[in-house]
This record gives sequence, structure tokens and C-alpha cells, in this order.
Amino acid sequence: MSDILFAEPYQISDEQVEFFRENGYVKCEQVLAAEELRDIQQSLDFALAHRDGFVRDLAASEDGSDDDGDDGSNKILQMVNLWQNFDDIKRYSLNSRIAGMARRLTGSATVRLFHDQALVKEPGPSAPSPWHQDQPYWPVVEPGMLSCWMALDDVTIEKGCMQFIPGSHHWGEFAPMSFTGGGPSLDDILSDEQKAAWNAVPIELKAGDCTWHHGWTWHYTNANSTNETRRAMVTIYIPEGVTFAGDDKQDHPLSPTITIKKGEPLGGSVFPLIP
Repeated sequence: MSDILFAEPYQISDEQVEFFRENGYVKCEQVLAAEELRDIQQSLDFALAHRDGFVRDLAASEDGSDDDGDDGSNKILQMVNLWQNFDDIKRYSLNSRIAGMARRLTGSATVRLFHDQALVKEPGPSAPSPWHQDQPYWPVVEPGMLSCWMALDDVTIEKGCMQFIPGSHHWGEFAPMSFTGGGPSLDDILSDEQKAAWNAVPIELKAGDCTWHHGWTWHYTNANSTNETRRAMVTIYIPEGVTFAGDDKQDHPLSPTITIKKGEPLGGSVFPLIP
């Protein structure tokens, strides 16, 4: 049965495409069937137990002194490119259903996987993820990349669901925000017009639902204040026309693996093309 997991396409309506392009995010319900959800839940739990590859606490201090990375006490646990270390997660991260949704939302004929990542907030030590855009952390020039945030557990505001600022992807790219405190505040960088338009919309999800958001969309999640774990699988996609920024952007965890030259389109085996 596993050979046909994630095979059937998901139909995104014209209204959803229009909403995404206007607001910079969109919710899609019941993207995963029950068997598919169980498969990725079990696959992620296996990966969490083994912790292979790039693992860090996004809310750790800058010197990493709060991040032991192996006892489950991380405030915001991030594991990047699990598809390279776990075949069962590779089946999910390179599946044609989610990639097809990315093509539909962007209008791109093709998309590549930038990377996948697990984002886990355990009860107790969990921390909020600060308001931020994603693209300032990515080594790319042009806008257009987008993320699928797949809920593997039911997620509420109290559990740390995604919250978005509608239309904020039209504001352009800002400097990266700190996940550990310090740095500029929103008051320092937003215009009066942007502050007036700052109207956060929380999107609660059932397990197997997802949100999509543009790389310039401002978003945030609460700390997990419940007694249950919040697991999410994120897959980030590169549409056509996105090029490597090189040393014009800060280093990314994938930077050491990128062999293309500055100004060239992101491609190659590091960023696989998904049919």
C-alpha cells in the first residue's frame, strides 16, 4: 500500500489560488488521508528518535549553549533535510501531490524542493517563534518560494498554530529577525501604513490539513502551552526563475552543499526536481 501513498493529486480551486496571491497564505483541508497521515507521523517519530543530520533548537542562545539537540528538551526543534537521511520521509517530501499544489499556487511549470524540515514544539520548554519572513534566511534573490506547513497533530492557537499578516508579502523583503531575542523590533522596521495593516489571522488546523505561505509573508506561532506535542512537517519549494544570492545573503544550513555560482538558478541534486 505504501507504493501509492501521496499519489493522488489535491485539487486547489481558483478561489484558493486567488486568495493565496492576494494574501500570501492559504489553508488547505484534508490534504492527507488517514493512512498517509499515520505513515508520516510514524516516519517523523522514527527520525526524532534517531536525530540524524542537521538538528538544532531555533530558540537556543546564539552560542548554542542551551541546545543539546538530543534529549527532546529543545524549545523549537528543527530538523532539516530529513529526506536525505530517512527513506520514509523522502517518500513524503518528494511526493507529487504537494509539489503539484506548489505548482498550482505559483503558476510555475516546475518546482524543486529547497528543503524539508520538522518543526516540533514539546509541552513545557516550548517557545514562541517570533514574527518573521522566511526568505531573509534563504540564499536566494527573487521572491516566489513558498512553504507547505503540514500539521501532523491537531493544532490550535494555544498549541502553536500558524498566524499570518494578510497581504504582507507585498511589502518586500526585510532583514532577518532574531529567534533568540535582541535585534530590531517590528516598531523599528515597519512603516506607519504597515503597522496599521497589521492584523494577525491565526489558522487552526486538524492533523492532515496544511497552510501555504509565500516567502515574504510575515508569520508567527505561539509557544505550545498545552500538554501535547505539536509536530509539523514543512516542505519548501523553488519555482522557476529563482537564483542563488551567494554572499549577498547570510549563510544558510544548506550553504556548504551549494555548488552553483552566484546568479545561477537553484538546481542540481541538492534541490531535486519533483514531477
